[in-house]
Amino acid sequence: MNLTIDAKSPLPVYQQVIQAIKLEILSGGLRDGDPLPSIRDLAKLLKLNPNTVAKAYYALEAEGFSEGRSGSRSRVKVPPGRQDALRRAMLESEFRSFLGKAVSLGFSRDDVRQLIERISQ
Repeated sequence: MNLTIDAKSPLPVYQQVIQAIKLEILSGGLRDGDPLPSIRDLAKLLKLNPNTVAKAYYALEAEGFSEGRSGSRSRVKVPPGRQDALRRAMLESEFRSFLGKAVSLGFSRDDVRQLIERISQ
């Protein structure tokens, strides 16, 4: 599992953890039933407070992307029928972030549209 945290991101760290895990699920890096790293292990790996990782894990469980078992590590749970909607939502979120950065740099919608057309050819 390849998770990275961007300290400069306006997105709270726990939400970055959630997004990174969802991305791993959607890309096939994590499959239904795979164990997630322990809270302590992931916190150590990412140099985060364990409470931050726990908050992300609880949110993932509340959204149906993991299930915790008393006395053992949380496991990935792929919600049936939600993968396409999640993919679209994640893409839209990333694109909104990109557009925000482009606008703050002074680019117009036409500039962005031309860039997309040029790149997609």
